[in-house]
Amino acid sequence: MSRTTAQLVLSPTERYDIKTLNLEDFLPSAWTGVFTGDGDAVDVETAYERVAVVRTAVTLRANALASLPWEITTRRGTLVAFDAERLAALIRGIEIDLCLYGAAYLLRDPAAPLGLRRLHPRTISPITDAKRGLVGFTRRVNNTEIRLEPETELLYLWEPSVRSEVEPGVGLVTTALTQARALLAAERYQTAYFERGAVRPTVWMFAQRPTDAERSRFEQWLRQLVSGIRNAFRHLALSSEIKTVTLGDTLSDAVQPELLQRAAELMLTAFQVPMSLVFSNASNYATAQRDYQTFILLTILPRTREIAAMLQPHFTAYNQVLRCSEARIDAVQSSELEKAEAIQRLTGQPVLTLNEARARLDLPQFVEDAADQELLRLRNRLAIAREAVAAGLDVRTALRLAGVNGAVSEEPADVEAKSLKKDDEAELLPHEVQLYRDLRRAFQQLRQVMLDGADEITAQMFGETLYPAMRRNIETIARLFADEMRAEVGVAVNVDALLADWAEEATRRQVEELLYPYTRDYIARAVAAWRRMPGADRAELVAMIEPVVGAKRAETVAITAATEAAAAGVRAYREGLRAEHNLEYVMVWETANDERVCPICGALHGKREDEWGGRSGPPAHPRCRCGVRLERVNAG
Repeated sequence: MSRTTAQLVLSPTERYDIKTLNLEDFLPSAWTGVFTGDGDAVDVETAYERVAVVRTAVTLRANALASLPWEITTRRGTLVAFDAERLAALIRGIEIDLCLYGAAYLLRDPAAPLGLRRLHPRTISPITDAKRGLVGFTRRVNNTEIRLEPETELLYLWEPSVRSEVEPGVGLVTTALTQARALLAAERYQTAYFERGAVRPTVWMFAQRPTDAERSRFEQWLRQLVSGIRNAFRHLALSSEIKTVTLGDTLSDAVQPELLQRAAELMLTAFQVPMSLVFSNASNYATAQRDYQTFILLTILPRTREIAAMLQPHFTAYNQVLRCSEARIDAVQSSELEKAEAIQRLTGQPVLTLNEARARLDLPQFVEDAADQELLRLRNRLAIAREAVAAGLDVRTALRLAGVNGAVSEEPADVEAKSLKKDDEAELLPHEVQLYRDLRRAFQQLRQVMLDGADEITAQMFGETLYPAMRRNIETIARLFADEMRAEVGVAVNVDALLADWAEEATRRQVEELLYPYTRDYIARAVAAWRRMPGADRAELVAMIEPVVGAKRAETVAITAATEAAAAGVRAYREGLRAEHNLEYVMVWETANDERVCPICGALHGKREDEWGGRSGPPAHPRCRCGVRLERVNAG
């Protein structure tokens, strides 16, 4: 049986023999140093808020991404003005969320700047299906739950997961959390050590029971002693002998700089951040530059492409493209320069000429004499001519506009006059003339818009100009052919509603789906080529866009649309016969059946609609003038 070695006063009236130390039996004033509350809990938020290395590494990654040369352009490459600071803040928040939670979410909110608003990842839960995978998301806020659809309402980016197919992986902070616990514990221990007056957790043991007054005075002194570093090392005289039992290691033993440095290095490895960016004494300048270049190329650029892909569905809805201009990044330029220098050392010849290098730096071209100057000018003009040909101009016109071979472009007034004088009405059929005139007038208005300084024709402008010219005329043509068929068959039907609905839908389809996309793309190419022409003016731009806003195109559209309207009128009359009189007629394809008939239409001549190969009727191609007639289906 063990003998009593000391006594611990728990209360004025009770005395216990100390054989083992039961910590839960101690009075609060008996010893200090235990962490209270949630001080021992370490999660990603705590690590980010309180561990300096974690905060620094995450901030470095986020700031590096946000500071890249981000651009928003139209699909033709024209830069779009935007709030750069707001976009940088969104990208910074995306990276922080990915590092902490392994997922980032943005709500497509028209009321928010740039139309995007960050949602906290802890409020979002994926909705999955065994067959279809991810089908949606649920957001829970203040006991309210809402459903969000991917891409249409919610943009998301996940870290890859090795445990699930349709859930985000863990963030980089979680990976570094083991080392973060060590650093956080050391920080807490050091802070608590000085907060309690530089006193380690201590058990105070009295050899004999003190008086109540002496015990009270000791406890008051003890409270003052551990109330802060300013009260440390105070003295108190007692008549009773006190023995102290100190718990734990000393501060120097518990908080070892070498171990903490190693833990910090392991965390930076998890974040793929070079130590030279965090610790000033980590390496020399040359190594730091190399580390930064590697950090950008291998860590930041891959994340940049992931974030751009995440945000692109939002900008696609506005016919815009979000991208990072990687060629403008210093680290990328340095890497390319190193490659060029290595090739030059290997071959003995420069990879880039002087002017090519200056062009990459957005500097003016350098020439030494007049011959070089003339050669450079000729090369630039040939490049411009090639772009003009790609935009749709013939080679001769492109060379003339670019000023090659001494060709001098016509006066602007002459070019515009010629573009407005084209008139092929003599070759038009009577029912095509008015549609042609209205379309030519509409295209002239679009040409004037370009001449007044606009660099593009918007969908709204195109629709407002072309729609009235087509809507009224094609309905008139369709009604004309329906009346001709009524006179031929001899049965009256009401086709007003059918033709009105058809004309509305056909005009919308022609203007929005067929005519505008081609016009927009063609003008974009023409404007790009025109901008590179030395001394080019607006009249030359009009000459380049003539194929899509000139009289020839008005004629092509008029012939094609009139042919479709004629077939629609016959079809509407056939539907009226069936609905009002229960008469069955079938449409038969008719061509002029002469040498001008193309092989496509010639093969369809005289065939019924079930033999048209899925076509709804003429036209079979642009400028097609085929027609249809009705043939009675035998009742027997």
